[in-house]
Amino acid sequence: MSKIEEALNKAKKSREKGLTAYKGNLKASDISELVSPDTMGGEVLRKSAAQDIALMDSGDELNDDSLSELKVIYSGMQDNKIANTYRDLRTKLIQKNKGKNFIIMVTTCNAGEDTALTSLNISAAFSFDESKTSLLIDCNLNNPKLDDLLKMNADAGLTDYLENESIEVNKIVHKTGIKRLKVIPAGTSRETATEYFTSLRMRKLMSDLLHRYDDRYIFIDAAPITESADTRILVDLCDYVILVVPYGVTTKGKIEEAKEAIDKDKMLGVVFNNVPKIPKFRMPKVFSF
Repeated sequence: MSKIEEALNKAKKSREKGLTAYKGNLKASDISELVSPDTMGGEVLRKSAAQDIALMDSGDELNDDSLSELKVIYSGMQDNKIANTYRDLRTKLIQKNKGKNFIIMVTTCNAGEDTALTSLNISAAFSFDESKTSLLIDCNLNNPKLDDLLKMNADAGLTDYLENESIEVNKIVHKTGIKRLKVIPAGTSRETATEYFTSLRMRKLMSDLLHRYDDRYIFIDAAPITESADTRILVDLCDYVILVVPYGVTTKGKIEEAKEAIDKDKMLGVVFNNVPKIPKFRMPKVFSF
């Protein structure tokens, strides 16, 4: 039995034990029905994240030059082909879930491949729409990238919240400088990731984040699914999965391995990274004599 299989079996036992302790014979498939703090009469009172954010102090927002330097898309960028590609992806995702908000995990099948920028740009595309907000969570605990990418200096993140019950959710949700887009960084402690992701506190957090606002879309940046038991566990917490494949360096076997680790109903599709630009074909000039 491989280390990944051992970790998955351990996680499954821990998850089943935790859920039973929480609510009788509650099944893993019923986790979306967990009651959040904003409930009354058994029904979740869902609010608008966009309205709440409009009432908050937006703080310092990144200008177009700063976003361009970070390689983050924005609505007024000159190369609108890139922005439109992400817009099209956003439209397809919304249509797939019939307009309802969701949790999407972004992962890859290649060890060492960085998916943080792809995750950030997909999240940013959703924030273009004034009626929607995005929340990006860094779950790549062994190799977190979002802190550096966004030049953040957060003093608390996901693992801090999961370890310390006195920390409230609003302490780990941070501004990004991008309108309607916030982030939960990985946190300061990252020793036992598998234990974090199978905890009841993690499951309740994800349920609360999704159900508190009906216009908030949640994205998870995760480690390569072919290399991480933690990422395979996170699949259970997501509605859908996007697989990032670096163009020209990934074998068909690696892609198949990744697909097998993802429930076919959750696998949305593949995003190819680093696709080379095809040079334009110049037509020869015709001269008249």
